[in-house]
Formats: sequence, C-alpha cells, structure tokens
Amino acid sequence: MPSIPLFSIVIFPNEDQIQQVKKFKQLLKSKIGWFGSTNAAAHITVINFENELTLALYIEQIREYCKTVTPQNVIFNSWGTFGEKTFFISPDEKSKLYLNSLISQLHSFIGFKTNNINAHLTIARGLDAEKMTTAKTIFSNTEVNLEFICDAIYIRKFNNKTQQYTDIVEKIHFEC
Repeated sequence: MPSIPLFSIVIFPNEDQIQQVKKFKQLLKSKIGWFGSTNAAAHITVINFENELTLALYIEQIREYCKTVTPQNVIFNSWGTFGEKTFFISPDEKSKLYLNSLISQLHSFIGFKTNNINAHLTIARGLDAEKMTTAKTIFSNTEVNLEFICDAIYIRKFNNKTQQYTDIVEKIHFEC
C-alpha cells in the first residue's frame, strides 16, 4: 500500500461551498456507506509532497510562482466521473482551462513532469459500479453551481490523529 504524502498543496473553495460539498458527501454516505474521501474537505489538489525535506526543496519556488498568478473567478457547475471509481464536481470550460493551466504551470515551474491534469472537486472515490450508479442517480436532478475567486493555494499537512489533511501550514496568495 502506497504511503500517504505528508503535505498536500490545494485550492479551497469558500467556506459555504466546503460545507455544501460536505452535505453532498453526507447524503451519499447515508445511501452507500463509507467511501474514499468521505471526510475530506472540498479541495482541488495541486501537488503532493512526501515529506518535509521535499517540501522544503520547493517551497520558495512555489511562493515565487504564486507571485505570477492572476486570481480568477472559477465556477464548478456539473457532475463528472472518472470511470466508475470517482464521482466529482467539474468546473466549466473557462475555469477548467484556468485551473489546469495554473496547476500545469506550477508543476513545470518547479521542474515536475505534468501528468493528466484535470481540476475537480471530488465527492467520492474508490467506488464500485453499483455505488457509482447510486451516486449518479442521487445527484442527477441536483443542480450544482459553486463559484469563488481562486486567489491562493494552501499547504496542508496530514494529521495522523484525524487521518485527514486538517492542518493548514500556510496560505500563499496570488499576487499578480
């Protein structure tokens, strides 16, 4: 079993939207039971670092990169899936271009290879076909429209007690 990265750099929607995603997850959990990401706060993953040393090697570059990013309003307004394993909220096309570009450019800026970047807000992961069908059915008539200003990234640290990324280490604002 792969180890859990110690640090995760993410973009958060606003607090109301984090609570709305939590409600979606709780509704799904009431229908299918526990699933991967049941308790995770709504976020868009940017990059993960395995340990403090690795983060320390790149943190100044990440801060420098954030000085070049222009904040932008983003909209998440449709449901999506990755096969029958992951159910998520997808951004509109303009927001997807902005977020995927932001993530890809950060990866390149710090010298990482860019792999299949696809910005999204996960509702559930690790589903089987039956649970995915249930998720699609539950949310098929539920309108989703989350809109927020993407103006910072957050560095989160994995907390062994909560088994979640609950510890915010730093918020890095975009400055362009």
